[in-house]
Amino acid sequence: MSWTAARTWVTGELVTAALLNTHVRDNLNVLLPGGLTMILDNGGTAFSSGTGCSSGSLIGFEWPFSGSLQTATVITDNASNVEIQLWKDTFANWPPASTANICGTSPLRTASAKTLQVTTLTTWTACFAAGDWIVPRVIGCSGPTKAFLALRYNRT
Repeated sequence: MSWTAARTWVTGELVTAALLNTHVRDNLNVLLPGGLTMILDNGGTAFSSGTGCSSGSLIGFEWPFSGSLQTATVITDNASNVEIQLWKDTFANWPPASTANICGTSPLRTASAKTLQVTTLTTWTACFAAGDWIVPRVIGCSGPTKAFLALRYNRT
């Protein structure tokens, strides 16, 4: 998304939702994208598959706004392999199940690196509603004991 040049409004002009979305909402998303960060810390022990959801250790966060994901970033404490899925569901359906995976066929995978940033989320279910809950789940791992997960989104 890029900045749209400021519009000069004219007296008597009909202001539509499309005009306001382009000149106000979209430009605010350029200036002030939303972001949420979560720290996954396994207390000095390497993560195991299931951490964060099916292992009984439920951690998650609630989205404050409706919007769509733009970027997902993972940073680990050492160059390693970690694979994380994100599960999304409503508060009424807590806890999310594996069928609520929003990553599609592309989980977050560091592949022997300390960092990963994904900006192409084409196989993801990237839209969410205010009040949706997101639970990160480690589905494969060798090495890291800590991971930072940062998600950037635009409000809709």
